[in-house]
Amino acid sequence: MRKAFLLLFLLGGMAAFAQTSPFDKVKSRSAGEGQITIRQSPDVERSINDYVVSNSRMGGVEGYRVQIYSGTGTNSKHEAQDVRSKFLNQFPNEKVFVEYSAPFMRVRVGGFRHMHEALPLLRKVKASFPSSYIVRDPSIPFNEF
Repeated sequence: MRKAFLLLFLLGGMAAFAQTSPFDKVKSRSAGEGQITIRQSPDVERSINDYVVSNSRMGGVEGYRVQIYSGTGTNSKHEAQDVRSKFLNQFPNEKVFVEYSAPFMRVRVGGFRHMHEALPLLRKVKASFPSSYIVRDPSIPFNEF
């Protein structure tokens, strides 16, 4: 039972990546709630707390986005904004990012942990943005997943 509880924390309980210990959240209780008692080695709790702290320091994780525009030159900033506006008109619920990495202006959309998760969005945008493709992004913030 204890191992299953620990596994639950390692797989799903770290989603918030908060600075506080996940054990503090479980041990706290409000009026009308039950009480959970965790008995384990202090080394396990210390290890999990270290894991939470190291994840909270990371800006994000490697993931994938769909790139719908890339351009250079004097008009590239204006073109990128036009592409962004066109995309938002067609897909108002999707996240859009305009990025500059010299000398390129890029418009990327979505935020996915795995490449196969980006495929449905790529299929949707291909009709309006035929040169779209999936790109690896080295640091997607955790809150975008």
